[in-house]
Amino acid sequence: MRQSASSMPMVIGCAAEKGTRMKKAHESGKAASNLSLSRRKFMKMSVTSAAIVGAGGFSVCMYRPTVAQAAGATSKSAARYRDSPNRGRRCAGCTHFLKRNRCEIVAGEVSPNGWCRFHTPRPA
Repeated sequence: MRQSASSMPMVIGCAAEKGTRMKKAHESGKAASNLSLSRRKFMKMSVTSAAIVGAGGFSVCMYRPTVAQAAGATSKSAARYRDSPNRGRRCAGCTHFLKRNRCEIVAGEVSPNGWCRFHTPRPA
C-alpha cells in the first residue's frame, strides 16, 4: 500500500519538471494565453453570435414577395389599370414602367399614358 521509494522521486520529478516548463513558458510569453478564453469573452462572443444569427434568421422570415413585387403577375383588373392618366400620373413616369410598354407589376402590355393603383413616381 505504500509506494516504493524508487517510484516517488520519479513522480515528483515529473511534476517539478512540468511546473518548471510551464513557468518558463508563461514568463517568456509563449503560453497559450491567446488561446485561453475568459468567461467574459465567451459570454460576449456568444451574445454577439446569437444576435447576428437571430437578426439574419428574422430578416429571412420577414421577406415575402408581395403581389406587387411579382413581375407582371397582377391582372389589369386587380391593379385597376386604365389606358388614361390619373391626375397627371401616368405609366411612363412610374418606377415600375419598363421598355416596350411593359410593367414590373401589371401583366400584359400597358400604355405609357395609362395608370394603375401601384403607380410610384420616379424620383426627380
